Amino acid sequence: MAKMSFRFTTEVEVELRGNSYEEIYLMLKDMMRGNRPISNQANLKVCPPEASGMFFSMEGEKELHEIPMFKGDFRRDILEH
Repeated sequence: MAKMSFRFTTEVEVELRGNSYEEIYLMLKDMMRGNRPISNQANLKVCPPEASGMFFSMEGEKELHEIPMFKGDFRRDILEH
């Protein structure tokens, strides 16, 4: 089974709930610093990419390769990069 990872700039909307606004703010702060996973939030919307640039890595690779202009064509987007 093949595996690839993609990274791109996008907009995320998340609704947080807590006992106070300060608690919610601290939850957001933890997410922004990577101390709380954003993907575990119940009410999460991920919007389409804001820019056409995208990065990818193949299974087992630690290096990200850039797709400068996403075209939707495997040969042009992946194999050429």
